[in-house]
Amino acid sequence: MTGWTDYVSVVVAAVGLVQAVFLCLILRSEGARAFGANRWMMLFIATIALNLIQDVAEPFVARDLERFLNLFFSPINYAIAPAIYLYFREISGNPSRRPWGHFVLVLVVFNLIAWVVTGDGRGDELWAGRYSTAELVEGFCWSAIFIQITVYLVLLWRIACRYVLKTEEQLGADRKAMQRWIGVVLGGLTFVFITVAVGKIVGLYLPDDPEMFGTEIAFALVLFAMSYEIATQPALFVMADWPADDADDGIVDEEAGFVAAKAPESPAQPTEARAVPQADLADAPTDTTAPRPLLDPDGVTRALARLDDIQARGDILLDPLVSLPKLARAVGVTPNQLSYVLNHHVGKSFFDFVNAARVAEARSVLVLEPDRTILDIALSVGFNSKSTFNLAFKKITGETPSAVREAARQAALKPANLSEAPTEGPNQQHWTPKAG
Repeated sequence: MTGWTDYVSVVVAAVGLVQAVFLCLILRSEGARAFGANRWMMLFIATIALNLIQDVAEPFVARDLERFLNLFFSPINYAIAPAIYLYFREISGNPSRRPWGHFVLVLVVFNLIAWVVTGDGRGDELWAGRYSTAELVEGFCWSAIFIQITVYLVLLWRIACRYVLKTEEQLGADRKAMQRWIGVVLGGLTFVFITVAVGKIVGLYLPDDPEMFGTEIAFALVLFAMSYEIATQPALFVMADWPADDADDGIVDEEAGFVAAKAPESPAQPTEARAVPQADLADAPTDTTAPRPLLDPDGVTRALARLDDIQARGDILLDPLVSLPKLARAVGVTPNQLSYVLNHHVGKSFFDFVNAARVAEARSVLVLEPDRTILDIALSVGFNSKSTFNLAFKKITGETPSAVREAARQAALKPANLSEAPTEGPNQQHWTPKAG
């Protein structure tokens, strides 16, 4: 790149770096508990920022040193797609158990480039009579990045759809807003991918190796679009509040509250309505056309009384790690039975029941302790991020936490203003109408 392209590249990259810092500050403001999910988004932003730093440094670095820049900056590109994938896995409540396995390609590419840069792989020997070792390494790196991004884009769109459904079910999140946010993130990644591909194709036919020119513009535009969405829709960085640790507790039908019958295993099992121990779920009746309630009336009464006691104390419901199995153990029933009681006798799902208790506690704290920050209150009642708290609060109360606090402040000031009213206008106290 020469002349005006250098100038445009540096300016755009500098603007992009400012946007990257802004996004990281917003992520950090979500609170420490949200860092579990947001660390992957911050890694994504960091990879983009490193690319932009390279664009700023390249015009001022000697030609002989550019290959060392590529050694340290090029492998970072192979962490972009995995970082976004792990981010959506985390916020959808299904985090990866081996996240670092997604970054093996980064190490492979680093070693290959190091092999070429240090001279061991830069010989003039030809492979198949046509290509040098350096050319083969470059071809592998380009092929790897295109294949990697293609595979991850498919995985990302699938998990993003599940994320939208989960946030809408648990928190009543605005589907259009969440879809727009996903469109910005994944659409931006696709846009960068297309820009890099086009740049590579153009670089094959134009001199001066301009193949990466334009990528800094794409990166800056993606960061700007993300910043705009956050500014207009502040409740976007939402993650699941409860770990998915109830996979082995039976099959729960959240809508019907009944056990889904399994394949025939024990035809002699009785079919009358009774409380089913968790260990017996696998031996449920085989008649799939006749689902049965999970608790008899006495069992329901005991479960409701225990739920009232738990709700009055609040300690379990305000636990940030509460889950359906944990609450079920406290009530003394199985997770399936608790789900049945909540859906059919309380009229709430597990998530709505827990959120209602947390929001009720948070509402009183907002009014009684006006000096505490909203983030601090959100974390104290069990939410893992400010965004999750805002969404749940708005869904249950119809107001934002800030609006509730401001209304309480205005209500506290109103009696004081009324008591001072007679002394504020002394002329009105002594005014008498003139005689006709």
